[in-house]
Amino acid sequence: FEKPGPLKVFKNRDFCGLQVPNESLLVGPRGGLQNVVVTIPRARGEKIASPAKGLVLDNKNCAFVPHVQVAPIGSEILLLNSDPILHDVHARLGSETLFNVGLPTWRQVKKRLTRTGIIAIQCEVLHTWMSAYIVVTSSPSFAVTDNEGEFVIEDVPAGTREIKVWHEKFG
Repeated sequence: FEKPGPLKVFKNRDFCGLQVPNESLLVGPRGGLQNVVVTIPRARGEKIASPAKGLVLDNKNCAFVPHVQVAPIGSEILLLNSDPILHDVHARLGSETLFNVGLPTWRQVKKRLTRTGIIAIQCEVLHTWMSAYIVVTSSPSFAVTDNEGEFVIEDVPAGTREIKVWHEKFG
């Protein structure tokens, strides 16, 4: 596969520049794939994951940070804008809008993630290149691969387990 080139910027070029890095396919120096969500589905009788604390989705340098994250169902996420320009966080689960929040730099908004699935995030203030993903899971066993393509999931019960992976380009 070929590494995608940078994304063209069409608005706020004085701040964002003419292009921004494309984070949709990040491969480490040894071939590991970054931003892959790894989950181990709950075994029968296993507890649902506890909501996470401290989840944040920020707008920095005309990109969502982090680009991919995983969150237990019921978690609250803080939406921020560290850029000096207006951004928007439009979150969709499939074709359904979960929330659509305007974020001037002074505004911070918390949203609860109440449904499992892959939430696609876009900025619709004509920042068409901006995207992010939040995978919401009921499993207590999950991770996102780092820049080497590695991950750690601790405290997995013994036994044969199914492992699911998801990546924005490869599914």
